[in-house]
Amino acid sequence: MKLHYTLFALLILILFFSCGRKEYTEKGILEIKKEIDSILYHPEEEKQFDWGSGKAYSYFRAYFQNSKLIFINEDFHYRQPGESFNRYYFKDGNMLYYIGKSITYMPDKQAKNIEMMVDPDGNVIAYDKIVNGQRSGLESEESEFIIEHAKELRDIVERKTKADK
Repeated sequence: MKLHYTLFALLILILFFSCGRKEYTEKGILEIKKEIDSILYHPEEEKQFDWGSGKAYSYFRAYFQNSKLIFINEDFHYRQPGESFNRYYFKDGNMLYYIGKSITYMPDKQAKNIEMMVDPDGNVIAYDKIVNGQRSGLESEESEFIIEHAKELRDIVERKTKADK
């Protein structure tokens, strides 16, 4: 009988901890994206920021709901000829969904579209990458750059928002 209570308690704990992360499935992330898309028609607040490095710079707008960052729309320019338009969806400070459309001109013209879903730990759940009209694999360095860049943008927003208060 004691074994049954122990197993029952263990099952309850497993369900409790697994339920907290069920929204980080493909279906759950798409639902979060849809919610954020609907909020973007009338966000609580939006602010403009900029970012720069030796290889690129960007201007981006951050959108907030209930004083929390939910979306970043970025106009990204490479120092070499090329640009990218990126959209990052956030929940609880973590990027969950990314859409990027870029075009570069050196050495050859290349058009690239990426959509990617990420869990809060930074693991890629699903992606779709098309280069010059052909499906392609997403390299780990590329996904890591996107995830780290999203964190960097988020940190800029948090730092400057705190400084404004």
